[in-house]
Amino acid sequence: SSVEPTLKNVTPGDIGMALPHRVIANILEAIERLDNIMPGVYSNQTLLYTPEIKFYSVKARVSRDLETSIEGIFVAGDGAGLSRGINVAAATGILAARGIMKKFGIDIELEKLLPITT
Repeated sequence: SSVEPTLKNVTPGDIGMALPHRVIANILEAIERLDNIMPGVYSNQTLLYTPEIKFYSVKARVSRDLETSIEGIFVAGDGAGLSRGINVAAATGILAARGIMKKFGIDIELEKLLPITT
């Protein structure tokens, strides 16, 4: 490649290993469309920088109801370091919702709001 990277403190790699196919396809489509405005940007000489962010090592300290040490702030999901994967992330969302309802005295049966089928 005749392109000299401008960022030196990065690790080159295949972004297809870090991002879902749909995201890659959308990025490529956007760059291809951008080429109509800025000819040459859609070429095999274009470098694309993308961060790979994983928050699994960061774990929020929470109560049983998923409230943080900041009163009224509840967290859930992978970003809070409480789960890994969509199923458990969804479950922590339900637990946080229950915690919020309990804290603010909202008396609704959460199960009636969720479209759960067995």
